[in-house]
Amino acid sequence: MSFKSNYFDWWLILPAVLLVILGLAIIRSVFPVLVPFQLAFAIAAAVAFILTALVDYKIFQALHLPIYISSLVFLITPFIFGLHSRGALRWLQFGQISIQPSELIRPFLLLAFVTMSTRWRIIAFIIPALIIFFQPDLGTTLVLTVGWLTVFLSNFSFRHTMLTGLAVFFLAAPLLWFIIKPYQRDRILTFVNPYSDPLDRGYQVIQSVITVGSGQFWGRGLGQGTQSQLRFLPERHTDFIFASLSEELGFVGAAFTLILFLIIMWRIYLLSQYATNPVVTLYALGTLTMLSFQIWVNIGMNLGLAPITGITLPFVSYGGSSLVSLGLTLGILTSMNRQTSPSSFQIK
Repeated sequence: MSFKSNYFDWWLILPAVLLVILGLAIIRSVFPVLVPFQLAFAIAAAVAFILTALVDYKIFQALHLPIYISSLVFLITPFIFGLHSRGALRWLQFGQISIQPSELIRPFLLLAFVTMSTRWRIIAFIIPALIIFFQPDLGTTLVLTVGWLTVFLSNFSFRHTMLTGLAVFFLAAPLLWFIIKPYQRDRILTFVNPYSDPLDRGYQVIQSVITVGSGQFWGRGLGQGTQSQLRFLPERHTDFIFASLSEELGFVGAAFTLILFLIIMWRIYLLSQYATNPVVTLYALGTLTMLSFQIWVNIGMNLGLAPITGITLPFVSYGGSSLVSLGLTLGILTSMNRQTSPSSFQIK
């Protein structure tokens, strides 16, 4: 059975749409005043997706250098015109709407990485990664690093890749410990033992684990979650929306969410395998690893299995920049998808 038209792979798009709808339902339940904004963000993401999908990705590929330079310029604008919030300069404020450049440019940075020659990929990565890191935004830096590493290590064997990755991690971790901000160190220490300071640094992760568990199998129902509705759970609509979802929709809702993510990742993986153009293969693999990393880290920190890094849950968490960025990413993948034979995506 084929579920793909000449223009759109619905096995890729429909799960994403369902995740956005699911996110809207949870936001309406735990933070209803934000629903009109999230709905507007979803429409903007849909427009970004359609416009990008209808453009031949080879045009973006040919213009990768001016797009890359423009992305760097856009990335430094928060240092000049940005909104200073929670000790960070990541956002541009337009009325009640804030935009995060580091999220919006990510699809185009990845395309630049896969298009550039191997020797230029290191320089092309270091410049934006350092800018994002010093905003500071450790979460986005890590996501971008995962995508870049996927591209950069693609020419090496699996064994070489694993050994290099481990060596980089063990060499960089001690240095990174002294570079990161004190609050970021606190988050790592809190992950190791959240109950060392349960009323302050460990409060978020403790409340998140309690929230997830309170949903049990069927959930308490939309609008009925005590942890999220009574605001014991911080950031219940962004970083910890998976905990809100698990409390109100239970294990069933959480499992359904994971299944939708798995379908999306499965389709992206198929694209990487059936593509004949190495640029398409690398872009799909880079997108796959970045999405997988985001999902794993966000759900992990909601379950107390990963440090709190400020990484949101793709398609579900509140935030316009993230949604539009994902719309652009799916649009580029759809444009690439059109270059692949429809028969490649038939399910036997």
